[in-house]
Amino acid sequence: MNNNPIFQEPTPAQPQPGGKPRADIIQIDTALESMRDSGFDLTAAAGEPIDNSVEAGATRIQVLTKFGEKGRSINEITFIDDGRGIKADILAHVLSMGFSTRYGKRGSLGRFGVGLKLAGLSLGRRIDVYTKQAGDPTIRHAYIDLQEIADKKQTHIEAHDVEGWPREYEDAIRSLDGEPLDSGTLVIYSKIDRLTAGGHYGTSLDEKLSELRSFIARAYRKFLDQGLVIELNGAKITLLDPLFLMDNPRIMSRYAPEDPRGTIIDQEDIEIVDGHHIHVTVTLTPVQFRWEEGVGGNKDHNGRDIREYQIVERAGKISVVRNGREINYDIVPRLLPSGVDKVDRYIGIEVTFPAELDEFFQVRNVKRGAVPVDKLRQELRKWLERPVKAARGEIRRHWGEVKTQQQAAAQEHQDSMDAAARAERTAPMGQAGKQLTEEQSEQLLQELFNDLGIKEDKEQTEQVREQVESKPFTLVDASWPGKEIFEITHLNGKAIVRLNHRHPFIRDIYDPLKAVAKNGTNGVDIEELVSLARKTGQALDVLFLAYGKAENMHRDPEQFDDLRSYWGQFTQAYLRELARGEEG
Repeated sequence: MNNNPIFQEPTPAQPQPGGKPRADIIQIDTALESMRDSGFDLTAAAGEPIDNSVEAGATRIQVLTKFGEKGRSINEITFIDDGRGIKADILAHVLSMGFSTRYGKRGSLGRFGVGLKLAGLSLGRRIDVYTKQAGDPTIRHAYIDLQEIADKKQTHIEAHDVEGWPREYEDAIRSLDGEPLDSGTLVIYSKIDRLTAGGHYGTSLDEKLSELRSFIARAYRKFLDQGLVIELNGAKITLLDPLFLMDNPRIMSRYAPEDPRGTIIDQEDIEIVDGHHIHVTVTLTPVQFRWEEGVGGNKDHNGRDIREYQIVERAGKISVVRNGREINYDIVPRLLPSGVDKVDRYIGIEVTFPAELDEFFQVRNVKRGAVPVDKLRQELRKWLERPVKAARGEIRRHWGEVKTQQQAAAQEHQDSMDAAARAERTAPMGQAGKQLTEEQSEQLLQELFNDLGIKEDKEQTEQVREQVESKPFTLVDASWPGKEIFEITHLNGKAIVRLNHRHPFIRDIYDPLKAVAKNGTNGVDIEELVSLARKTGQALDVLFLAYGKAENMHRDPEQFDDLRSYWGQFTQAYLRELARGEEG
């Protein structure tokens, strides 16, 4: 091991024999100042000592923050673990740039030997490390301080024996049962000058700590799932799984006896090179958290707030996991079919890989932003196309069923049906379906209940039955994959019209219009309304043209003359009654 000092006082260029000028390879003080802008934010900077604690076999990791005056800044962040501790002959080197006991190794979380140093210095100007090994009563300390380096007071990193842990952390450096730790490490980021609240574009410290909690819960979820304990300011962090496959204690206790888990759409090992594989998994968020359209992942099926599950922000994000630790959670451009869809927030995608494949994911020393190289991206995009489309389809299919049931219960079409009923008082009675027996009529009703998804709901079935028996026409909402805009069931001169909410005309024109009529312009700007009106006018034109084409498919279109006349006649009568109803 090289025992030469890592930090030496910068010296002016000295001429070599022969007159040639000579300079140090690196000016330590200015170089370290420039390295502070190396891309670490709070979450990435906190991840480095946590990674080291995991590598040291810790079972419990504590993250503590110390606030400045009036709580407007974080002045110090401390990391405490009960791991193996650091060997005496290594401690002085753990703060030197480029040194790592795992340098270049692929079986660990770290690899490059710059993480802890750059992480701590990106937030503050000093890092202290205290450590103790099992069976050794000695506590040792090393530090790096940028101001002391600039003032030429620190020229080396040295390890010293100390009398004990820092007094202010003595109570924290204990096991859960209160006993002093036999081994462990304490890392302190201090003289922090980059974590303040306020400013024109500032983020509150509460938000930053909330982001840190979410990051730890997600990035270390596989370790938390295996029993690792991580605490932030005394509060235990529970895992956050974007796939919703792991047991989150908060979710399990909140929804018992339900078992809300994600549904695996597909998963597969894909060999990349030399027997090394990536594993890709696509899941659907639990149905309780995507119950109906329009809630945006903010509420569950019972209307309870679920923002803590981070569903809202997930659309299009891919979780990239290296050696069990998430190193990126973001949108990867050109990876999802047809780009990012609004429903993708309810789809979990995880790509896991061993560190041997780092080059294929362009892994950097800052463990974030890892994205697949172009060739791998193309292969992933091709594989993801089928499961992502299937997941999107299942989400919309479920929403359609729920919407149909809600509309059936809400009697959305009551005014229109009442207007038609009033007009029918002076109209000739319908002739279709008069030959049906009571048994046949009942069978048709049962099929209708089944199509509407209300067969097991006695209250709703009785409501629809009463509607059919008391009105000449019943308009109901349904959903099926066929090309029909609507279907009609005729019962003894009466008609049940089922609208197909999967048809583009109903889905994209009729439903948005009904939504505006029901909810007003809340959240809809004038441009959207004008656009909807324009699309509606065009869609009605197309509807008439499509009817013309439908007649044109028959050799004898004159057979539809009466149909067109009746359609126009009854439309006029029903509209007149509808207007009278609104006036009255």
